[in-house]
Amino acid sequence: MLTMQGNSPDITELSISAWFYRNRTIAGFDNPARSLYVSVRELLENSLDACEEERVLPEVSVLLKRAYEVEEPQDVLGSSPEIFELVVKDNGKGMCKRDIPVLIGKMLAGTKFTLRQSRGTFGLGGSLALLYGQVTTQDPIEVVTGQQGEEFGHRIIMRLDIETNQPEILREETVDKSLHEKGTMISYKLQGDWIRSKKRIIDYFAKTAIIVPYASLLFETPEGDVLRYEGVIDKLPSSPRAMKPHPRGVDVELLKKMICSTRAVNMKSFMKNSFQRVGSSIAENFLTYAGMESERIPSTLDQHELVALMNALAGYDKFLPPSPKSLSPAGIDVLAAGVKRLKPEFSIFKQRAPNVHEGHPFIVETGVAFGGELEEGINIYRFANRIPLLYDERSGVTYRVVRSLNLKNYGFKQDDPLVFVMHICSTKIPYKTVGKEYIADVDIVRKEIALGFKECLREIGKRVSRRNRVHKQRRRESRLAEYYTFMAETLSSVLERNVVYTGLFDQSWGDSK
Repeated sequence: MLTMQGNSPDITELSISAWFYRNRTIAGFDNPARSLYVSVRELLENSLDACEEERVLPEVSVLLKRAYEVEEPQDVLGSSPEIFELVVKDNGKGMCKRDIPVLIGKMLAGTKFTLRQSRGTFGLGGSLALLYGQVTTQDPIEVVTGQQGEEFGHRIIMRLDIETNQPEILREETVDKSLHEKGTMISYKLQGDWIRSKKRIIDYFAKTAIIVPYASLLFETPEGDVLRYEGVIDKLPSSPRAMKPHPRGVDVELLKKMICSTRAVNMKSFMKNSFQRVGSSIAENFLTYAGMESERIPSTLDQHELVALMNALAGYDKFLPPSPKSLSPAGIDVLAAGVKRLKPEFSIFKQRAPNVHEGHPFIVETGVAFGGELEEGINIYRFANRIPLLYDERSGVTYRVVRSLNLKNYGFKQDDPLVFVMHICSTKIPYKTVGKEYIADVDIVRKEIALGFKECLREIGKRVSRRNRVHKQRRRESRLAEYYTFMAETLSSVLERNVVYTGLFDQSWGDSK
């Protein structure tokens, strides 16, 4: 923190970490129960990302155990904050020794600030979880990591310097390991409320197992219970690619940055080399539309021309849509395998075609499951970039779409056992909060979700209707069989003959006594 003095009142400048420490509630760290849930979620997601980037089937273990109790009175619900130790271990690539302090101990530093789909969005979730642990316990963080092919791993004990947003190494050493071992383990202490967060955390693991059925997850609770979710498929989703910006998704500041770093000698080559899906003809047509010469040197544009260029980029309607190669949808097979854990009778999944919101591509995947062992009534499972969304369900766009559906049109009732599954992937999910809990009610997103659910309902409605017709026909045949059996037995009694009934419309009469 920097303080400047003068004739005016003192001016204080905060570092990034100091600001988020003072405003951590906006990221979900607003009470011990939710903070414990968010901490588990952030570290698990980082581990899954590390494994998927390495293209290995994730094997992630999470251990949450009580360290010691906090001397605070219980509240009216009978719970009070405690100190827990959280240990998360994965089989990802591992980290280089020089990268550990920056990746773990510095906010807004990471590998996810590209136009490529990833679970993390802001580069602070994991670091903020570790910071929360430090400020509530004053204990350091332990990181053990190693990469395949190396003879030794690395163990670092560190702290986070809040005021400078810099890591502070307390101790480091090498650890023995085999050449094939790799991965990372993070261990630290934090304050939490297990009683209030237990249901949410267990629900989070169950829903994560649905969206990543290729992962093997293990969670040991403070009571010593072990939840295991073994991988049910061995297929990873396709890996997303880092892409250039789309012309409609840039502002003046980004334009200035791109022009400062470009090697293009004229505006035509700048358009072709700096933006995705812009070729020679589109570049020339756009520059004509913008009233700018193709041979103009990019670095000579002044502020007013940059603003005019940005407005022209936003108004030109002949750019190709953004490439979906930066996205990695879960996939119909993966979603179907995940939902099988719920043991429904029928399930249908659909993937919508890529669409665009504010210059960023997105893909919506929807599914509807019915019957079987599902609970009665409507349940909604929401996912974004393979992250389960558990809080603020009624505020999200998915809930509003489901509420607007007329289930009677598809042969269903409100109390039928139905599960609606929605997964959206994008390079920029339109979250309403930094805590990544629910998605804004954006028109184009709402439309895609609604169309996906309606398509699923039509198809699953036909299957249920077909099944009902078969059941109705069988019940009718059963009643007829009972009737003919009764008639045969009655006639046999009246005629004093033995009657052998072998089936509907198939009967033979025995000999007289």
